[in-house]
Amino acid sequence: MKMKIACVIHSLDGGGAERVMAGLASRLADRSHSVTLITLDDGKHDRHEVDSRVSRHSINVLSTPENTVSIWSRTRRLRSTIAAGKFDVVLSFCDATNWLTLLATTGLSVPVVVSERSDPKHQSLGRAREFFRRRLYPKAYRVVCLSEDVEATLQSQTHSHTLVIPSAIEVPKEFHSTVEQRTERDADTDEETCRLVAVGRLEHEKGFDRLIRCLSELPNDAPNWELTIHGEGSQRGHLEKLARELKVDSRVNLPGWTRPIWPVYQSADWFVLPSRYEGFPSALLEAMACSTAVLTVDAGGAVREIIDHGRNGWLVTNDDAALRAGLLHCMASPELRERLAAQAGEVTSRYGWPAMVDAYEACLQDACKHQHRA
Repeated sequence: MKMKIACVIHSLDGGGAERVMAGLASRLADRSHSVTLITLDDGKHDRHEVDSRVSRHSINVLSTPENTVSIWSRTRRLRSTIAAGKFDVVLSFCDATNWLTLLATTGLSVPVVVSERSDPKHQSLGRAREFFRRRLYPKAYRVVCLSEDVEATLQSQTHSHTLVIPSAIEVPKEFHSTVEQRTERDADTDEETCRLVAVGRLEHEKGFDRLIRCLSELPNDAPNWELTIHGEGSQRGHLEKLARELKVDSRVNLPGWTRPIWPVYQSADWFVLPSRYEGFPSALLEAMACSTAVLTVDAGGAVREIIDHGRNGWLVTNDDAALRAGLLHCMASPELRERLAAQAGEVTSRYGWPAMVDAYEACLQDACKHQHRA
């Protein structure tokens, strides 16, 4: 059954959700569905590409400091765009966009599937928007969750019709890394410095501030280290100031968004995920797919489903003391790094694109069939 699908997201300006939406829309188009990708921004700051067969519609209704757009103006513009497209089904990504899409489609004869990309238990939208989420999510045909933890939260808070579909990861073939290649690389580089990499939006929930603080508190006899945080966000200035105050700015680098990201993972000794909470940690999966050893805090979401502690990654409790101890333990153990790296790449079989696209396609087709029967 071929469908005319509207995919809605705030933008393609960085981030894991944006990457997955771009990839999913492209792969649905590759399966001969008619796909239109609607973004709420002006489309001028894309960091992710979509297939040429995907129609792109940027409706430019995101508020900026120079131009405030009311919720109702945003809703009317999105509603008219969806109504004019005469779509069979709508797929929306990310909390605030989800309830906006459900509000915009109220009264339209088109089923809506929304995908929650974070954990509402940790990420409040504020009183008014949480009200909209609780009232509108039950109107969705399905609310897709990234993990069983998130599903439990949403069922409790919104009583919506949920479905768990994990996210996907796919490393381009030219960037596949083997343990043997990594060993050869290490033989040609400076073993005296442990290269740590973190990736994500520079926001409070990602915990990069506590990663910098924990590293600065390591004892003097700890292995030498260098941290590079790839990403951009509102906390850049704070992180740079913190590194200066802790006198580690010479060892902390913030180069911004980096594309392609795969060589970054391959050149790292350790990937570190210090998030205060996670919905689905795409960067963690990307690093593991490149056979990079990973150290992560138990940030909820799908982290515990991905990591088998001591076999394919190193998992510590979600507090600063445990992260600090984990950093010291991991950096001091090349044998541990090699063992974890050898098993990390298995995630590509568990979290591949074909399985995820199959699941979304089946869900969207079920929504269409349900609408036709109604």
